[in-house]
Amino acid sequence: MTSATARSATVTVHLNGGTPLRRIWRYVGYDEPNYTYTPAGRELLDKLGGMSDAPYFIRCHFILCSGDGTGKLKWGSTNVYSEDADAEPIYSWTLIDRILDATIESGCVPFVELGFMPAALTTAPAGTPYDDPRHGGWRFPPKDYGRWLELIRHLAAHCLQRYGLAEVSKWYWELWNEPDIFYWTGSTAEFCRLYDYTEAGLHAVLPQAKLGGPATTSGATRPESNQFLHDFLEHIVRGANALTGQRGTRLDFISYHSKGGGYGVEPNAAKKTPTMYTLLSNVAAGLAVVNDFPELAGREIILSECDPDGWAAGSVHDNPNLAYRNSEYYASFVACTANKLLDLHAANGARIDGMLTWAFQFENREYFEGHRTLSTNGIDKPVLNVFRMLAKLGSVRLPLESDADRDPLVAGVPDSASSPPDITGIAAKDESGGVQVFLCSYHDDWDVDVNTDVSVVISGLEPERAYTVQRSLVARGSSNAYTAFLEMGKPQPPNADQIAALHAAGRLKTEKMSDFVADGGNGEFAVILPAHSVCLLQITPA
Repeated sequence: MTSATARSATVTVHLNGGTPLRRIWRYVGYDEPNYTYTPAGRELLDKLGGMSDAPYFIRCHFILCSGDGTGKLKWGSTNVYSEDADAEPIYSWTLIDRILDATIESGCVPFVELGFMPAALTTAPAGTPYDDPRHGGWRFPPKDYGRWLELIRHLAAHCLQRYGLAEVSKWYWELWNEPDIFYWTGSTAEFCRLYDYTEAGLHAVLPQAKLGGPATTSGATRPESNQFLHDFLEHIVRGANALTGQRGTRLDFISYHSKGGGYGVEPNAAKKTPTMYTLLSNVAAGLAVVNDFPELAGREIILSECDPDGWAAGSVHDNPNLAYRNSEYYASFVACTANKLLDLHAANGARIDGMLTWAFQFENREYFEGHRTLSTNGIDKPVLNVFRMLAKLGSVRLPLESDADRDPLVAGVPDSASSPPDITGIAAKDESGGVQVFLCSYHDDWDVDVNTDVSVVISGLEPERAYTVQRSLVARGSSNAYTAFLEMGKPQPPNADQIAALHAAGRLKTEKMSDFVADGGNGEFAVILPAHSVCLLQITPA
């Protein structure tokens, strides 16, 4: 650890004023759709669906792929489309129904990623293995765009019949995933054609459906990805529709991805951390592209993947740096991202309306193996408690100022080891008069170990009224099952008593911190934030 003298910061919250709080964090996704309906998958979905600010939107890869529904790392299948001996389509909804049923029954909402290409439709060369997670035949354009359209139309009709118009009208529908890299072997023009056929098939049945794309990758890290996004939006606004020949195609929301770094298989890798600067640079690059298309003003912009790095299925056995995903560092990264993105916007006002955390759970893996997950064998990781804290924020966002808030885009570089932690926050109030202050202390370097003494000043309270302050804290040793796991000596697997202790350590704990009287409507109290921590302060009238 890199230690330093404790820092100080002042956070000021004003109760006079306020705007609706945009809950941009309620999106979760993962590669392995068949893990959705396992007991562990359902348990985690129930936790998300049970958040007090639900619903959460759930996005999965591979839901149109051929196969028997056996899940494995970075793979899944539903076998929705095949053909008989006469090349007539056969539609099967059994497995996709299990995915959608589990999502809806948990209280969550499907974010339907329409991908990838069924084996009977792929143009992959003969001999291409279909289900290879990186080089398979599922990545290719269709041999018949009309049959793809019919697949989308039949899927929409089935969902409408099974779930009803009121339910399916809540859903997001998105074409493909990261067509600018290996997920799509065709050209940009072929992808635009696929979008036109998809839009026609979906909206023929569900004109209310929200369809978007193109879900491209980090545009500052990969400029060619931003070019793909630009060319797609150019087609949407000014191109010739592949079906109608008319100008443009309907697009209900814009999606792209942003990551804060990248890792590969490198078992002896040197230390390398994600950076908030990289993630925000990628977000800003995408917003700049959208800014070039005033015709799309007002469209929602969803980061349909937004994470510290881009490889959820990797583990500490692949790269030792991935241990960060078990810890309070990952929690603070997600919290800081939410804080930063709420106020990031382009010159024309385009802003982020959703940030999707690409993390779920994996079956039959070691405890705290380092995958990017929200839970490990049913034990909640610290990052899941961030969502529990965010859920407690009221519906009205209050002005909050932090004199230790640092803008990485202004700095232009990632944090150095000597940089102080970035103290950011969101303040809110609820209908009962309660005030919530969500604070995050974040630093790019997970070895930085410095506390910040934060003075929280609140104005606009009811004069001379008594208030109680409660605190929830995610940090090393606080609401943190990973700390307990390390203290146990990393047992693989833990015994029954250890598992019970890990569940207990992972729960979000709330404790009374202090009482105060609002002198002239003002209140002030202090809280200590470790370098990598997330804190929720709940101030309620006594």
